[in-house]
Parts: sequence; structure tokens; C-alpha cells
Amino acid sequence: MELSLITNDPAAARAAEDAGIERIMIDLERLGKAERQAGRGLFLSSHTIHDVSRIKRVLTRARLTVRVDPPHPATREQTAQVVSAGADFVMLPYFDRLDQAAEFVDAVGRQAAPVLLVERVGAVAILLELCRLPGLAEIHVGLNDLSISQGLVHWFDVLATPALDEVLVILRSSGLPFGFGGIGSLRRRDLPLAPALVLAEQVLQRATRGWLGRSFREPAYSNLAQEVCLLRKAIEHWTSASACQRDEVCRELRRQIEALQNPMPTRNTA
Repeated sequence: MELSLITNDPAAARAAEDAGIERIMIDLERLGKAERQAGRGLFLSSHTIHDVSRIKRVLTRARLTVRVDPPHPATREQTAQVVSAGADFVMLPYFDRLDQAAEFVDAVGRQAAPVLLVERVGAVAILLELCRLPGLAEIHVGLNDLSISQGLVHWFDVLATPALDEVLVILRSSGLPFGFGGIGSLRRRDLPLAPALVLAEQVLQRATRGWLGRSFREPAYSNLAQEVCLLRKAIEHWTSASACQRDEVCRELRRQIEALQNPMPTRNTA
């Protein structure tokens, strides 16, 4: 599984590369994001186009991904700009039509690798067609915005839906590299779902791309070399898991999601 870290800090990018993280991501997505994610406390980037070339210069092995804005009149121009600045991969978020995806893949051309971020119900509905787009390099499924698009309360609610299973069946059969959701620090004990369990589900579903979450960018959890070592060991373990272990992960994940969806009422002891 190739790992990606979002950062526009050159020192953090170099540390990530030294820790064995294969990709650094610059996040330029702005259009409509704050409005649709209002009240959810999600990550809103302050990265700029100038960060693309600045980070590209410090990388010697890791490759650079740039997430651009959702489809808009200047998508082709923005795409050309980030490719010219040195992006190895360009990611299109929050689209819902095949023509939007096709135009983006064409705009990226052969100078970089186009990646689609599936995070709307409309994009899920055309997933088979998306997988067949000539020149498409990868697909990632964004659980935060997909939960919003589906009218769900939390990102982890998506993990419990049969619709995600259908999406993953399509992605596995497509032969395209893919990932879904994010990866939390395995040291954390305060996240909604146990990060080790979410990672196990990603590996067992044969995801080949991993997106490191916010916990990897927090100073208290910044020992990337140790963190990545833990991730690699866990990935290796779950890659060779038995059918019994796979069933156990599935049951425990569903149990934790159900507990979050239906918390026990607080007993009044007054």
C-alpha cells in the first residue's frame, strides 16, 4: 500500500520521505468545501499553487499529488498550472458526471497521472464508466463528503452501508489502484473508530493506496518514522490474514459503528 501525507511544509515533506511515505499531497481544493462541510470540523487547507513547486524541489523519491478544485470553468487552466509546477498526480474532487471526469483526464494528459476522488452519490452511480476512462490512473473514495452526499451523519456510517461494498467490488475488479477513507495514527485511542481496525478493513478490501489523516500532522504525533513502521507491520499482518481473522475484523468494525450510531443513554443518578 502506497501512503500519502498532506503537507505544504518542506521539512515535514522531507521527514515523510525519509520515513518511507511514498507521496506528498498539496491540497488546493477551495470551491464550496467550507460551505458543504460546515459544522463537521473537517480539514480545510490553506495551501497555494506556490506550494507545488516549493515542495517538489525538496523531494528526491516521493512523488507529488495535487488536489485541485471541483469542476468549474477554469478546471483545465488550473490543471495545466499544477502540472507545469511539477505535480506527478492530479486529483479531481467532488464531481458527479462522466463528462466532467473525462474532461479532467484529458486536461491532465500524459504529463501527469489523473486521479478521481469519488465522494458524491452521482459519481458512485457511474463508477463502472469511470473505471473504463482511458488514461485514468487511480480512484480514491472520500468518505467524509460521501457521507454528506448520502445524507449520513458521520463518515464512519458509510463503512456500514452495503453501497460501499458494491463500490469496492467494482474497484477491485477494475484493476485500478484504489483507496478509501483515511488512515489514523495507530497510537491514538481517542478517534471514533479504532484506527487499527479501519486500516485492517482497508487492507482486507485490497486497497492499494492509503491517505494519512490529520493525526499524522499533529505535533504530538509527529514521530513519522515510528508511525510508518507500525503501519507497515500492520499492513503486512492483514495482507496475510486468514478467513477467520477477516470475519472477526468485519464483526468488530460493525459492532463499533453500531455503538457509535446508537450510544447508550446516560443514566440519571440524581
